[in-house]
Amino acid sequence: MSRASRLIKQLDKVLDRYDTFGDDPESFVDPVLSDLQSQIEAILDKSKTKHWAEIYVERDRARIKQAVLNRLMGLSSQSSNRE
Repeated sequence: MSRASRLIKQLDKVLDRYDTFGDDPESFVDPVLSDLQSQIEAILDKSKTKHWAEIYVERDRARIKQAVLNRLMGLSSQSSNRE
């Protein structure tokens, strides 16, 4: 498993600790980064192109997931308005 894969796996574990992010999910970024500090340093120390490529793909996956979920939420509110 690459350093980037380990970071992504650990990121998912850290995020799983929370049941909700309230109205300000951005406020969780710094604490999550702190929890991942050793994995981040490992990637920065061995800055390899393949690690960054993996991180970019994971970031893009997260953007797509967000867009899909936002549209689903929009559809949900539309169907609620029809009732």
